[in-house]
Amino acid sequence: MIRILAGAALVALAAATTGARAADAIIGGASINLPPPAAFCELSSSNPADKRVVTTIEGLVAQSGNKLLSMSADCQQLADWRASKRPFLDDYGQYQTLVSQMDQLVASPEAAIRDACATFRTQGNQIVSDTTPDAQAAIAKALKTVRMNSASFAGVLAEDPTACYAGEIQKLQTDKGTEKTQIVLIAVTIIKNKYIYVYRMAVYTDSDAVTALLEKFKDTVAALYAANK
Repeated sequence: MIRILAGAALVALAAATTGARAADAIIGGASINLPPPAAFCELSSSNPADKRVVTTIEGLVAQSGNKLLSMSADCQQLADWRASKRPFLDDYGQYQTLVSQMDQLVASPEAAIRDACATFRTQGNQIVSDTTPDAQAAIAKALKTVRMNSASFAGVLAEDPTACYAGEIQKLQTDKGTEKTQIVLIAVTIIKNKYIYVYRMAVYTDSDAVTALLEKFKDTVAALYAANK
């Protein structure tokens, strides 16, 4: 079963940066390297400020049966945050895995990715499954239905043999009283025959930015593959 968006939804982050290095995770005996996206810095539980955020997210993720493997954010945003120049992080990401599958091997990664897309299409009410997804149109549709402090799932945004990509739109009110529309991208991929869920969160600006963000997200997944050859 695919569980998505745990710990990603409706969270305003406050943390400090510990440097742009790759995290390592052990999943069912497999050592997996988790490189942060380009220009992102990893959060670490060894830093007191980071630990408060990581602990909160870990709890939210655990409620849906997932495990948080690592978390990172835009390095410049983190630096400005530490200097009290900005109240929130807008661009951040996570790696997660499914606890119930940690000790199991995925027999056919490509079949697992196809199944993930099939599940996402069902959740997103996507009737046609054999056409190229239109990411901009899917996000635009989600924007029309999302309400404050809630999320609207957009369904599949892209699919290839290495990953299934989906997305959702969230609208939230921060504890500062401001409103924010956030796009969440999700990739389900298989690394060393283990499920890895990759997340990327950013402030929604316009439809063109969706396409650019999705391409950067694909680069993150490609880097994850390259780091684990």
